[in-house]
Amino acid sequence: MSEMEWMSIFRDNLIDIMDEKGYTQERLARKTGLTQATISKYINKKQMPSIKAIVNLAYALDCTTDELIEFGDIIE
Repeated sequence: MSEMEWMSIFRDNLIDIMDEKGYTQERLARKTGLTQATISKYINKKQMPSIKAIVNLAYALDCTTDELIEFGDIIE
């Protein structure tokens, strides 16, 4: 799996969970300590999240890290 494919899966999962929980980018930024610009970069596939960011996103969204990242293959 390429990095871009992984980022697409992460993006889709993040958007789905945000929608399900009723979170805006701004609200999620406040809950995670990330900036709204950083959340936007994840959604627009401009930046790959760090492990710390993934953990903080999962905590804020009350989901597991697996629900966000779904590793199915190695990232090339």
